[in-house]
Amino acid sequence: MGWFRVVAAGMAIAWAGAAASPAAAAQTPVNPMIDIAYVEPANPDFAPLYEGLKRRKVLEELQAFLAPLLLPKRLTIEVAQCDAPNRLYAPGGPVTICYEYVARLRALAEKIPADGATDSGVTRDDAIIGAFVQATLQRTASAIIDIFDLPVWGREEDAADKLAAFLMLQFGPGAAARLIKGAEFFFNASEHAWNGADFAEIESPEAQRYYNYVCIAVGADPRTFAAGGESRDKPRSAALGLGGVFTQYRAVKCAHEYAEERWAFQKLLLPHVDPVLLRQVLARDWLKPFDP
Repeated sequence: MGWFRVVAAGMAIAWAGAAASPAAAAQTPVNPMIDIAYVEPANPDFAPLYEGLKRRKVLEELQAFLAPLLLPKRLTIEVAQCDAPNRLYAPGGPVTICYEYVARLRALAEKIPADGATDSGVTRDDAIIGAFVQATLQRTASAIIDIFDLPVWGREEDAADKLAAFLMLQFGPGAAARLIKGAEFFFNASEHAWNGADFAEIESPEAQRYYNYVCIAVGADPRTFAAGGESRDKPRSAALGLGGVFTQYRAVKCAHEYAEERWAFQKLLLPHVDPVLLRQVLARDWLKPFDP
């Protein structure tokens, strides 16, 4: 059960469990406290990405997905040229997804045939949208932690990853599987060669981040994401092809990890959720084909 559904179950009896009509879902408003911007890049090589993202209205969809969140201050989410591979969220600043990042994930996704899929069923569209949504929600999670001044035990980037994984699972089982699988493909396809200095960075290595995302998914929906295996030490492949190895010892802990995330959301963010908008978001069809 995802966070939107968990929240809905715990709201007032008057509307808990009530289904919104398709018309209401289609009219889901955007979050008025979130400003979005597709910043025109100076580099002409990024012009197709700029135009494609605007056509896809990907940031508008994020505004609607986050409509139930009652932010106390304005937040800008933008796609911009960074002249760097990535840009972490800085307190008080915008959430920025770099055209350089979008170009990289699109290039990696081209390893998948345009009309085919990987052995684990990841399509090119899954790879692009999974990685883009993961990055956007991770940066947005950092902003949410900052805006609400949430307590963080551990590294903030790790906490943002866990909240982002939690949010990715709220698009419904089918879309959530596409997102997790797509993000997994990008984490693995990047083939970054890690050295000692990398382990001192504020972000965990991509391989570790991948397993953290998968564990949250397994804990939330074991029937969709759980893997087979027989021992603590024996490697095992995750269901739906979710990566190389995943030990049973870690898998049995995942339900607890997800429960911790769910409890933290209910405790810290539930008071800042609008129940009427929540019901509309629950009924909406998310993640249409994505091709920037």
